[in-house]
Amino acid sequence: MNSRTLKRRIGAYLASALGGFGIAYAVVAIFIFPPTPPVVTDVKVPNVVGLTYGQASKRLKALGLKADKGIQRYDDANPTGVVLSQNPVASATASKGDAITLDVSLGERHTQVPAIVGITQERARLAIENASLQVGTVSQVKDPAPRGQVLKSEPAPGTSVPVPSAVNLTVSAGPDSIGMPDVTGQSYIQARALLAQLGLVVGQAVYDPTSALPQNTVVSQSPAANSPVAAGSTVSLTIAGHSPQ
Repeated sequence: MNSRTLKRRIGAYLASALGGFGIAYAVVAIFIFPPTPPVVTDVKVPNVVGLTYGQASKRLKALGLKADKGIQRYDDANPTGVVLSQNPVASATASKGDAITLDVSLGERHTQVPAIVGITQERARLAIENASLQVGTVSQVKDPAPRGQVLKSEPAPGTSVPVPSAVNLTVSAGPDSIGMPDVTGQSYIQARALLAQLGLVVGQAVYDPTSALPQNTVVSQSPAANSPVAAGSTVSLTIAGHSPQ
């Protein structure tokens, strides 16, 4: 056997040995050091609507998600702190570490009944509506207070009530009788307003073109000033100038 042939045989033996060693190493590596499975980072977002913010936060944290407080708004149907909506929505796919935005209820909105006792019914109505409330029933009672003045409200001023709520009013219908005011010398418009506030009715005006007073000034009245008149009585006025055509 020459040297060349010997070298070839030795090379073949070495290649075979090395190949066998590689295969054996691969087999051992597979069974002793199995490949690491891929890390799952995606999770399905749970439904947390209807839970309190604290409960929702714990449930999301258990899945590797974070809670992020979004809009807070008043809601009549849900107490304070309850989750109203979420983004992403339930069953959506999210990655661990993602934040889920939760809109949370501030509960039922409340406001205070405004101070309306002692003012006119019209001013009370405006104050009630400006407080996002509504005027409920309006009752009239005979009272020495001027006609149309608010005597009491239910609920009382300062009471905290849900929005919207109705505020019932008790209003003065005026006294059984009053002293007739003197409206002579006033403008017709001013006289009508004053008499209406007292619960009196202004009849058909009579015009006096011979009067020296300015146009549309009250020249005379009936009943006379300071005479007792019942609420709802009709008052006749004579006005300076010509009747409008």
